[in-house]
Amino acid sequence: MKPAHDSPASILSKAFELLDSFGPDRRVLTLTQMSRISGLPKSTVHRLIGRLVPLGFLEQHGAGFKLGIRLRTLAASMPVESLRESALPHLAALQSWSRSHVHLAALRGGQVVFVERFVPSGSRLPSGQPGDHLPAHATALGKALLAFAPSPVVDEVLGTQLEALTPRTVTDPEALSGELRRVRDERVAYAREECRRGVTCIATPVVIKGRAVGAVSLSVSSDNRFGRQHVDAIRVAADRISKDNQQTLSMGHEDWFPGQD
Repeated sequence: MKPAHDSPASILSKAFELLDSFGPDRRVLTLTQMSRISGLPKSTVHRLIGRLVPLGFLEQHGAGFKLGIRLRTLAASMPVESLRESALPHLAALQSWSRSHVHLAALRGGQVVFVERFVPSGSRLPSGQPGDHLPAHATALGKALLAFAPSPVVDEVLGTQLEALTPRTVTDPEALSGELRRVRDERVAYAREECRRGVTCIATPVVIKGRAVGAVSLSVSSDNRFGRQHVDAIRVAADRISKDNQQTLSMGHEDWFPGQD
């Protein structure tokens, strides 16, 4: 019998731990670096590399390794990629007009996960990168998504201890529930330094069949203020993304909904 650490489930888990070593600032890593970041022994990393390279999930890059293009192929097959692709021109137009940070995100349980972003050149404002995740209750994006999420998802979030990321984070379930009711009525959510100090955000959901499959946000320094024109612009962008996405669904892809987000 093989030892437990050699079981398929263990190998798969370690392989993902190794792939998680990579990031936006860690695009090329040596074996030693992967071992240090993942916490896996060098012998294990060496063995995993020997399996992942032939499969195309890792590629040799000089003296190190990079994520393989096969991962991009798999990512392009995700239903959320349809949402991202339809959103790109509208996010770009919104960023060009507003000169603010623009984000697209989806909901996973009680977490908001960033899918895409457009950032002004030279901006130093903190910004979520694709793949980053944050507690939904602490972000405008998360509130916009939770407001149109299925009741079990919302109940689970409200039933947990809400983490305070800053002194302004809403941590009272009753207060958050009230905010979500307002967001459902007004279709715009706010987060004023609730996630990060010095950052104010507004967000609106991308709604299909009464459910938010994603949300779009604008982020600015808290020294600035959002006007009515910003609320209108972000709503228009979300509506256009929804319309384009619904057109994609109507072309024989109805099975992508509701798992589309």
